[in-house]
Amino acid sequence: MSAQRRLVIGRRLLQQVLEHCLEEKPVEACGILAGKGGRVTCAYAADNARRSTVFYEVDPEQQGEALRRIAERGEELLGIYHSHPKAPAVPSQSDIAQAVHYPDAIRLIVSLDGPTEVGAFRIADGRVEEVPLQVLERLGGDFCDLRGWRG
Repeated sequence: MSAQRRLVIGRRLLQQVLEHCLEEKPVEACGILAGKGGRVTCAYAADNARRSTVFYEVDPEQQGEALRRIAERGEELLGIYHSHPKAPAVPSQSDIAQAVHYPDAIRLIVSLDGPTEVGAFRIADGRVEEVPLQVLERLGGDFCDLRGWRG
């Protein structure tokens, strides 16, 4: 996976990600974003294995299944999304610490604290850099709900 300079997602697919985040509130929602060349073509909603309001861990079985499907489709992991039910759309200290896993993945963070806000970030070596998030009306994409999935 190469480091992306921006993240491009279709409006409808982003709306489905936002709905997933709202459905899980007050627990942090989480999932995986896949595609090619910085364009998200599939979002994999997953369970938060921690069921925490301030921390997330993508369910390991669902993460494995998402990665299998990504490889099967010839795509790459572009990003990981999660919500902040009561915090802004910026990486928390735990988000920064957790970014050692999949360091090239963009972190898409959805704040549900007040009006919904979305931010995209690259986190490398403990440094946070905001990356452009481009939302396109006509870009499609698949929303694959893996919540509850067990192999």
